[in-house]
Amino acid sequence: MNDDNHFDVLVIGTGVTESVLSAALSRAGKRVLHIDTNAYYGAEWTSLTLSELSQWAARSNADLAFPREPAAPGCIPSACKEVDRHYSIALRPALLPARGPMIEALIRSNVASYATFRLLGRTSIYDGEHLECVPKSKSDIFRDKRFSLVDKRRLMRFLQTTMDPSAQEASDDHVSISEYLRKSMGFDVKLERAVIYGVALCWDSNEPSTSAVDRTRYNLSGLGRYGDAAFLVGQYGGAGELTQGFCRSSAVQGGVFILGHDVHSLERTASAWTLRMHGISESFTADQVAAPAAKMPHNRVTAPPSTLEHVSVLITDASIDWAKHMPLEENEPVPETALLVFPPTEENEHAVMVLAQGEGTFSCPKGQYVYYVTTYRRADGTSARTCLAGAVEKLHSLLTHDAPWIAEMYCSHALTTDHDGSFAAYVDTSARPPSTSMESSLCLSSQECASISTRQAVPNMTESLDLCVEAAEHAFWRIVGEQHRDPALRLARARIREHAPSEYQGRGGVEPDGPPVELMNSPVEIEFFAPQSTLNEDAL
Repeated sequence: MNDDNHFDVLVIGTGVTESVLSAALSRAGKRVLHIDTNAYYGAEWTSLTLSELSQWAARSNADLAFPREPAAPGCIPSACKEVDRHYSIALRPALLPARGPMIEALIRSNVASYATFRLLGRTSIYDGEHLECVPKSKSDIFRDKRFSLVDKRRLMRFLQTTMDPSAQEASDDHVSISEYLRKSMGFDVKLERAVIYGVALCWDSNEPSTSAVDRTRYNLSGLGRYGDAAFLVGQYGGAGELTQGFCRSSAVQGGVFILGHDVHSLERTASAWTLRMHGISESFTADQVAAPAAKMPHNRVTAPPSTLEHVSVLITDASIDWAKHMPLEENEPVPETALLVFPPTEENEHAVMVLAQGEGTFSCPKGQYVYYVTTYRRADGTSARTCLAGAVEKLHSLLTHDAPWIAEMYCSHALTTDHDGSFAAYVDTSARPPSTSMESSLCLSSQECASISTRQAVPNMTESLDLCVEAAEHAFWRIVGEQHRDPALRLARARIREHAPSEYQGRGGVEPDGPPVELMNSPVEIEFFAPQSTLNEDAL
C-alpha cells in the first residue's frame, strides 16, 4: 500500500455538510482525501455565474427560461454575456443565523475571514395585497401603528415569556402554535400571523407550540450580536462561498482535493476502501468513507425522496416597490436584502419564503435583483414551477414594474431524511442526525444548545446551514470514535461556565463555583473545531 496515496478518510462531494466535515477532520489531524465529480465546490449549494447556471440547468433538466430574450439550452442571451461574471447565483438559498452551530464553526475554523456578510434587511409578511413589516425590537413594536396598545402589550408579554427558558406555558406538544397564541396570549389574527410567519418562521400554523416557541427564542437570541438582525446574508451567492472556505481550511491543514474527475470504481476490501478515478492513473485507499448515500456505488437507498424543496430563482431589474407596499421610515435606506413570507393558501399548504438580494450582495450586476422563492411539498409529481406559480405571480405584483423576468429558473432538491445508509467504514452524510445526538461540542450557550433540537421536520432557509453543521458533527464523531465525544462535551460545558474573575461583580466579592480546574486543564484528545485563543468573532 502506497502511504502517500492512503488516507484516513475519503470525503465525496463538497456540499455544506461534507465541506464542514472535511475541515473538522483535517483540523483534528486526520489525513483527508476530498473529491467531487463537479469542477466546482458546493455541490447542490454552489453559486454559479449565469452561463454556468444555464449549463447546469441543461444537465440537470431544470426549468430555465429567459423571457425577455430567449436563448438556446446551455446558453444565455447576448445582453447578459457582458455582465455574466457579475452573477453569483445560489442553487439553494440560505440565511445564516447570528447565533448557532454554523456561525460558531465559521469563527472556530477561521473560515469567517474568507467570507463576507450583510445583515438581513426587512422581514415582511404578505397580507393578500401589501407587505406587513415584522418589528425587530421593543421600540419597533411601540412605533407600529397597525397594532393597538393592548395588542402591543400582549406581544411584549409573549416575547418576554419566550425569552425566559424556564417558562413552561407552551410546553404541550399537543397544542399548536396558533391555538397557543390565541388562547394563552389573546392574539388576534393579524398579530398571530406576524409571530407565526415573521418571527417563528413556521411553515404552517399547526406546528406544535413547543418547537415554535423555542425556535422563536432561538431566532431572537441572535438580535444584537452583529446588529439589529437575527440573520446574516452571505455575499457572492451565500452557502457556495462557505463551502469553498471550509474546503480551503481543510487544504491548509493538509487535506487533498480532486475536482472534476468521475469515479471509476470505489470498492471495499477487508482492510480499506480503494478508489479509482477517470483520468488519473493512480489509485487511492482510505480507511473510511463519508459521502451522501446517492453518491455511493451500489446505493442501498432505492426509494425516491418523499419530500422535495422547490426553488425558483428570478432575476430582474425591478426592486420591491417599498413606497407602495411597505413605506420606509424617514432616512431609512432602501433595503439591499429582505425576507418575504407568503402564508399558506389553498394553492400552497405551506408558507412560501422569498429572499431578495440586490447588487450590494454581489450576486448580480448593478441595477438588478435576485429573488429566491422556496417552499416544500410532498413528492407527488407537482413541478416546482406549478407549485410556486401563485407566489411568483404575487411577488411580481409587488415590484416597481411588471416587465418579464430577465431569467427564471425552477428546480427541486431532495431533502435529508431520517433514513441512515451508514454501514461499517461508511458514514452517510445525507442522513439527518437523530435528535438524541443534538448536543453540540461547539461552545454554544445553554440557550442555543437547547434550541438546536427544535428544527422543523422540514428545515427552512434559516435552519438549513445549522442543520448541515449538526450533520457534519454527527459524522465527525462516528469517524473519529464516539468515545471522544463525551470528554469534548464536558469540556464544552465547562467553557460555558468559565468566567473572568476580573469581570465578576458579586456580593462581598464571592465568586460562584466555576468549572473544575482539573477539567479545564485536562487534555482532550479530539474536538470538533477546538477553539483558538486568538480567534475573535469580530472577524465576521
